[in-house]
Amino acid sequence: MQQIDRRRLLEGLATTGLFALSGLPLAIASHRADAAGTGLARAYPEILKFAVTREGSPLGVVMERFGSDAADRITEVYIAFKVDLAFITVYRYEHRSRERWRDGRLVALDTITNDDGEAQKVAARTSSSGLQVDGKEGRIVAPSDILPSSYWHPRFVEQSRMLDSQLGRVLDFTVTEVGSETIQALGRPTLCTRYAMRGDIDLDFWYDADRVWQKMTFTIGGGFIEYTRIAPDPADAALFAMPLRDGRTLPKAG
Repeated sequence: MQQIDRRRLLEGLATTGLFALSGLPLAIASHRADAAGTGLARAYPEILKFAVTREGSPLGVVMERFGSDAADRITEVYIAFKVDLAFITVYRYEHRSRERWRDGRLVALDTITNDDGEAQKVAARTSSSGLQVDGKEGRIVAPSDILPSSYWHPRFVEQSRMLDSQLGRVLDFTVTEVGSETIQALGRPTLCTRYAMRGDIDLDFWYDADRVWQKMTFTIGGGFIEYTRIAPDPADAALFAMPLRDGRTLPKAG
């Protein structure tokens, strides 16, 4: 394994990562789910799961789960990464997030992160002036229509900024459509459109014809990171309620 620039790798995984819900009863979204009130029917599964590799070696998993709570849409995210060197874990990264959507807008976001022992959290709530965000760098007010860095939303390809869900900052970028490509997703060839994001964060991502996220790649800390969509396991649903290794859980839904 190449030498790892731990800080750069973790920062990159944070801004490109996704985000679990503790204790909220969910009515899981149907297979043809309205994408958070956008009016666009999308073929989202109950759980969207990615195997993540670094330079071809397993790094961990990213999962998103889609559901609802009363009239609101809920997206939960679970991330678990670790890097081993000579059978020793040299760093571990965990992240949980809950997004609450109403009338097509993000109205609440709660995230917690164990960044190899460093605890971090973000809390965001809608306000009259925009989305009020409290994160590592203090309080900011983000635009009311901003999307968080979880990449599932069908409007993501039309954006020029996003909310970093780990650190609570706004990232600026451009998105360019690269073209059609056939990739491997769920173990089979899948025709997708490739997009290139460049700016505060550089990565490529692929959506299928229904604009469901299927793949992502980027390079950070000297290593090539790849997210490949795989089928979830029956036991995966229970992981969304698991606390971080330091015992923290997301606050109660609200």
